[in-house]
Amino acid sequence: MLHRFAGFLFDDERGLEGPSGPIPLRPLDSKFLRLLLGAEGRIVSRDAIHEAVWKGKIVSDDSITQAVRRLRSALTGPDGTEIIQTVYGTGVRIGVRVERSFGREAGTDSVAQSVARNIQVAAYLTSARELAARRSPGDIAAAIEAAQKAIDVLPTSVEAWTTLADFRLFQAGRMLVVPREAGAAAVNAANRALELDPSCASALAIRGWVKAVIDRQVASGLADLEASLRISDQHWFTRGLHAWALTAAGRVTDAASEMQACTDLNPWGAWSAGMLGWYRLLAGEPDVALAEVRSAVIRHPGIEVAHQQRSMVASALELHDEAIESGRRAVELSPGMPLIHAAYASALARGAQRAEAQVAIRAVESSELSSASAWLASAHLALGRKDLAIRVLERAAAVGAPQLVFGFVDPRLAELRGVPAFERLRPGTG
Repeated sequence: MLHRFAGFLFDDERGLEGPSGPIPLRPLDSKFLRLLLGAEGRIVSRDAIHEAVWKGKIVSDDSITQAVRRLRSALTGPDGTEIIQTVYGTGVRIGVRVERSFGREAGTDSVAQSVARNIQVAAYLTSARELAARRSPGDIAAAIEAAQKAIDVLPTSVEAWTTLADFRLFQAGRMLVVPREAGAAAVNAANRALELDPSCASALAIRGWVKAVIDRQVASGLADLEASLRISDQHWFTRGLHAWALTAAGRVTDAASEMQACTDLNPWGAWSAGMLGWYRLLAGEPDVALAEVRSAVIRHPGIEVAHQQRSMVASALELHDEAIESGRRAVELSPGMPLIHAAYASALARGAQRAEAQVAIRAVESSELSSASAWLASAHLALGRKDLAIRVLERAAAVGAPQLVFGFVDPRLAELRGVPAFERLRPGTG
């Protein structure tokens, strides 16, 4: 069995190799390292270490402590990463990702070649994230290309597959391409990551979100998301995706609590900027919601999502001047994002700016995909066009628009509740 981790290679037959060549280990230390690598990051208790390495012989706790020190001395991770980690009062684990394979095939890379490939993959993924941070449709497409390049270099990279899934999710969430298509691509990449690492929490979360809000298989999607949270509940992005899926289930109070956790874990997240205010509104807390979105635009003055969320909350509370001002600012910050324009059109229509609203609606509807934005329904409804509002929501359901799940709890669409054509669009629970 071969184990690759942090630029090192451990072969059950040949022992440990690093970037500079073989690293000698004591036989007991080799057994100890093999045990930790086999656990793949899970904590190994001191009792289990004692039984597997010392075969039940009487040894002191200090023997394990000294073995840990020797392994740490032999294994210096990149940028000072602590590869051998002691979990106080529990045990010991490997603190980096481990990739396993059977046998050393002809043509297998040397450790030095493996390190070079890992460096190249890291460079591609760093560039991909820098591109994605710019948030424009073209930059997201370029980020996807960079992530695919990383996969071409190292098809066994869980990080690369998960990063690709993440960017595909962003495309779906912002409706930059047909959400069903982007969602399917995200699930495919997430599944590849899970084949390599069944405990990859991020991949489980992405797959669950697509199931719940695009495929409308809410129960199945929530099961994936909750499995992800059992692995780790400290990833802000997963908590945000879980909040979205809980909304699809109609659990708006739980969803607001999850979005609060998301915001607490990362108050600077651009993706979730201001969204806590929207969730608080849906949960029936208008004063808290308004305070939150006003705070968000101060904290994130250059992020269009924060201004969009303020516009939507203010519009729902009939603070029309504030809604229009914030909607206009969101459009200025992201002129190429139709989803942002749809929210602005709604603010104009609800603020009785009919002529301007109709211009904004026509701009959104110039693109067939954009015309399926669920946010556009409240604009049509405010202009007295209930039939067109329903038609927009039907198109949103057809393309898998993720925002549709909010429509069933959005106070701006309250007039549609009970209308059969609207009720038929509610997500299923399968």
